[in-house]
Amino acid sequence: MVLVAATSVAAFSFGSLQLQGRMAVACPRCTSTPSANLFESLGKIAEYNKKYFSTAVSSMFDDRTARASHILFSFEKFDDGLSLAEALKARIEGGELSFAEAARQFSTCPSAARGGDLGSFKKGAMVPEFDALCFDERTQLGEEVYGPLKTQFGYHLLQVHERSEKE
Repeated sequence: MVLVAATSVAAFSFGSLQLQGRMAVACPRCTSTPSANLFESLGKIAEYNKKYFSTAVSSMFDDRTARASHILFSFEKFDDGLSLAEALKARIEGGELSFAEAARQFSTCPSAARGGDLGSFKKGAMVPEFDALCFDERTQLGEEVYGPLKTQFGYHLLQVHERSEKE
């Protein structure tokens, strides 16, 4: 039997887990052997939460904003998102098509309709990997294409258009 922490107090089933009180118990009828990747998965969750909370805490003391555009190759739609992103980046940098045109044609994000424009956002509003790039003073503003950048959603190509300065 595999035990994992859960935040819910209610008792209900989700897939092969049954939540009882504050712990999730693997249902013996649904799984014949415990998942070998359980601790690996928990490690990934803990690592992401560390990044997320670090970004959230730092954003409480940082009022900067940025404006950026991106092209997303989602894990759900593309098995080879990394190689597709690299190839598209080369085409954009070679002048074959503009970033906005590429976003409209290839991005799986709803922002594709706006040429990948994410609009203006505060530090901490995006996933940690985005924040790290957008609010890094070394990141050039304008037409520079960054990426492929891997997040929980897939691989991204990014352009940072504006960023307010630290006060």
